[in-house]
Amino acid sequence: MEFKESPSMEQKRYVASVCPEYRSKMAALSESVDTEEQVISCDGCIHWNNGRCIIFDEVLTGIDQT
Repeated sequence: MEFKESPSMEQKRYVASVCPEYRSKMAALSESVDTEEQVISCDGCIHWNNGRCIIFDEVLTGIDQT
């Protein structure tokens, strides 16, 4: 079993800000939620399951190649 280090808060915020699949859990629950007030982070994304996302590493790797 491969051990992966947990992503840092900065990584999760940056990846969420550029991720094409990011969708806020709060916005998904209610369209009346003001998303401008929320901190964008993978932690708040509907795709962030148990601390991982299937495209997190791909998006993070792609950031360095631009």
